[in-house]
Amino acid sequence: MLNKLITNKGKPGRPVSISKETITKRCLDFYLLNGIDNQSFNNVIKHAGVSKGSIYRLYGSEDSLQKSAMVEYYKTVIKEMLEAFKSQENTLKKIIMDITSGLISNRYKTCLYHRSRMEKYKLGRETRKYIYKIDAEIEKTLEEVTRKEFSKRNRRLKISEIRDIVNFLVNGITTLNLLKLNRSSHKLMLSFANMMIKFVNKF
Repeated sequence: MLNKLITNKGKPGRPVSISKETITKRCLDFYLLNGIDNQSFNNVIKHAGVSKGSIYRLYGSEDSLQKSAMVEYYKTVIKEMLEAFKSQENTLKKIIMDITSGLISNRYKTCLYHRSRMEKYKLGRETRKYIYKIDAEIEKTLEEVTRKEFSKRNRRLKISEIRDIVNFLVNGITTLNLLKLNRSSHKLMLSFANMMIKFVNKF
């Protein structure tokens, strides 16, 4: 695959070089604003500022472009988020409330990953596979945080209990993002967050 593209969108007679990374970031910006599913490919290309033929030469397919955008999102957003989850001071309650308050105050934008995982059946094979990979990374991190927290409580959980907590947390965080996306009330979001905390505390 190519890693750089020469276009004629600069001054007359002066071709402009655009890197694949730059195009990926432009497309990611579009997906962050509009979501990754059910988007007109022509609108994505228009936002990127290159031709459809150029996109196919660089990426091979729309699916590959979407996967590249998700890879970039993982590197620049999710990876940092997972490191924050693992900090010594963090607890499951703090993670839930930080995400909730961040979404309510607009300190956090709705997460592209959580928006995409609910619609992944509409996406291409490469993009779906990468979302499953992110699923595994997030579940692994939350499992680590869960084990650490309950160890401090001197409480040993069964593997099935840990899985129940982790699955509930991942789905709950997705729901919080969808509530924000659908402009639900702050009261409803806080109520849902408190329900998540109660679920964790019952173990």
